[in-house]
Amino acid sequence: MRALYLDLSHRMATDLDLVILGAGPAGCATALAAIAAGVERVAILDSPARQAFRIGESAAPDVVAKLRLLGISDDLEARGHRPYYTNLSLWAGERRFDDFLHRSTGNGWHLDRERFDEDLRQASCERGAQLLTPAVLESLRWDRGEWQLQITYQGKPHLLSCRYLVDASGRRASLCRRLEIERKRLDDLVAVACKWPNAGKLEGITLVESVADGWWYATRLPDGSALLALMSDAAVVRRKRLRNPETFYALWAQTEELQQWLQPPRHALSLTCFAAYSGFVTQAAGPGWIAVGDALAAFDPLTSSGISNALGDGLAAAPVITDWLHNNGLQAAERYALRANRGINRFLREWQGQYNLERRWPDHPFWAHRRGVMPPVFTSPRLSALSPP
Repeated sequence: MRALYLDLSHRMATDLDLVILGAGPAGCATALAAIAAGVERVAILDSPARQAFRIGESAAPDVVAKLRLLGISDDLEARGHRPYYTNLSLWAGERRFDDFLHRSTGNGWHLDRERFDEDLRQASCERGAQLLTPAVLESLRWDRGEWQLQITYQGKPHLLSCRYLVDASGRRASLCRRLEIERKRLDDLVAVACKWPNAGKLEGITLVESVADGWWYATRLPDGSALLALMSDAAVVRRKRLRNPETFYALWAQTEELQQWLQPPRHALSLTCFAAYSGFVTQAAGPGWIAVGDALAAFDPLTSSGISNALGDGLAAAPVITDWLHNNGLQAAERYALRANRGINRFLREWQGQYNLERRWPDHPFWAHRRGVMPPVFTSPRLSALSPP
């Protein structure tokens, strides 16, 4: 990617209106929406994680409309992404096809995540955002109406100042943690995943199958390979050694539905573990800052809502940012927090409802954990303070 870097070599302080921590879909969507709303001096700090491959490749149908609102081309197929039409599940012993053709929402999408994320970063830079990568936030403080940020950028220390901060750092919610905002964690879900060179019959299909220790996920990627993941709790993965290829393949061979679509290999594949737990912060925004995407709320991959939520949060964050920059106002932040509450409550109802359907293994730790009492959701975001923490 042709990145437009912010040149800090000639001075130690750079004044900005908006700094975004994270250059994933949520961070780039926030940059695009804020620039469209008139915010001019925008920088995105990114510290890319080293991963064998990306997950989060299934996108809900409404992603197309949100891209259009961000001024991004909605011709996803022209960019190498593939439509998908059906969710096939074997859950609670019931085999079910959920066909998008029977809805009015259109088809979903199997994304090339690297290309999708790169396109969003490139669009942000072309609209005027400046991408700093690799950049790490070392410290921050509030001083006379501005954030003072000490960062390491390309191995050198620099000082930035900005009027508004966005936490788009994913599940680690690095800004919220520094501000000591409580984060509620619902589970310890992880994905033990691999790429399989040939997706076979999975064209246009996402497959889910529940098993005693969690559930399997399989889908075709745009390059013709398949992504396969066993979703389970971290403690179960450790105790049963699910990252061991022989154990992984043995459980794969025991599946009822999955092995009909993908046969376990006879040679070793590389397994990678990804965090996939659900959780949310108890304060969505405050004076001079906001959380978006997984930093705000990370939902179970069963929902396939991560990309859609990231883009939606970016669109919703723009009026919050401009309200503060123009008026030091928090009314838009209050509305944003209420929106977050509604989304989290809706997810919790659907999350518990879906897992409660599966009753075949009530004593297995994975399922027993999910039959507990639904955790309370914050109902009154703490947005009344006159100054940031």
